[in-house]
Amino acid sequence: MKRKEQGSCNTFKPTKRRCLASITAALIFGLTPVWAVQGPPIRTGLWFTQKIPENESDLSSFTQAISTNSNLTGVCLHIGWGRIEQEPGKLDFSAIDKTVAVLRRIGMKYELGIKPGADTPPFVFQQGAQSFETHVNNPHRPNFGEAVVIPVPWDPIYQSRFSQVIHEVGERYSADPLCVSIVLTCANFNSSEMHLPKTPEDRAKWSAMGDYGAKLLEVYKKYTDEWAKAFPKQAISLHLSQVLDLPSTFFERIVEYGVSKYPERFTIQNCQLTGRREDTGMLSYDLVQKYRDRAHHGFQSLAGFSHGGERMGSIEMAVLNVVHATGEYWELWHGDGIDAETSAAIASAWQEANKLGYDAYKQKLIAEGRYQEQSGDRHRGKGRRGRRNAGLTPEA
Repeated sequence: MKRKEQGSCNTFKPTKRRCLASITAALIFGLTPVWAVQGPPIRTGLWFTQKIPENESDLSSFTQAISTNSNLTGVCLHIGWGRIEQEPGKLDFSAIDKTVAVLRRIGMKYELGIKPGADTPPFVFQQGAQSFETHVNNPHRPNFGEAVVIPVPWDPIYQSRFSQVIHEVGERYSADPLCVSIVLTCANFNSSEMHLPKTPEDRAKWSAMGDYGAKLLEVYKKYTDEWAKAFPKQAISLHLSQVLDLPSTFFERIVEYGVSKYPERFTIQNCQLTGRREDTGMLSYDLVQKYRDRAHHGFQSLAGFSHGGERMGSIEMAVLNVVHATGEYWELWHGDGIDAETSAAIASAWQEANKLGYDAYKQKLIAEGRYQEQSGDRHRGKGRRGRRNAGLTPEA
């Protein structure tokens, strides 16, 4: 089945700003300046998130859904670390292999996401890794309120175990031409985003550990390199989100590091795309806008359109946000991706907006009464408090 390629497929031209930025990053990080022109995006079009099926029934439903939906370009596969390594050193890839076999039969691209954080196997802590105990505080999660444990991201025992997993996952899937992207996981909570537990009690525990900003920066630099080495031909996708009270400069230094070392592959992703209003003013969206001419970039919906309600908003406003930032790809929630009617409506609106361009499409929505003004709760604070409140979602 031939897959449609939706969205922007721009290539980028070298600019003076890009050259100066490369020199600056080289001075900061001790890198060799990169002068190569960024190539075309590795990922384009509509994708959707898919948890690796846990049984044959789920796998059959997944197979049926993607085999009959021609609007999709790829699937974002995710699985918890604890599911593939229940005993030290004994990795079980059977569930991933079965899912990938389905994709190979129909020729569909995929991204791999291996989640540590709350999905870290218990044996890692039994071996001495430092743990961080907290609770799930996102009311949209089915395990809301439950006690969970995550590893401290800079703990050497945790890093040693997770680094070995990255190496073995790379050996198994990096040569597959359909595997075009991996998620840059390393310091996570309940998802692949950069969130960490951040209640007042959590913040106090992080603060007691010293300069967590500097430590986390080193963690992200280390794992940018480790994922890039394990998957030398794939996009390296950083799922941006607010981390504790760290300022935008923290995220910019991570992006500068990735773009300087892997300009053809480093990708930043906003996972809070909405259709409620224009998303300008949200930290992750503004970072995408800032680096869109230097880093590959895409979006993931905050929620599902097919679920109804106001959390996600309208397709048209979400499309406006994607086009405003020249998004290269768009990850839909699972329900929207497997629903052919919903994904077709999204693809059609995105195609129209790309043809018209941001300004003309915005005027069209205004004329039709479908444009949503920004509400008063979206702030662009200059301090840390303002950034924390800038339309950010609860930790994932």
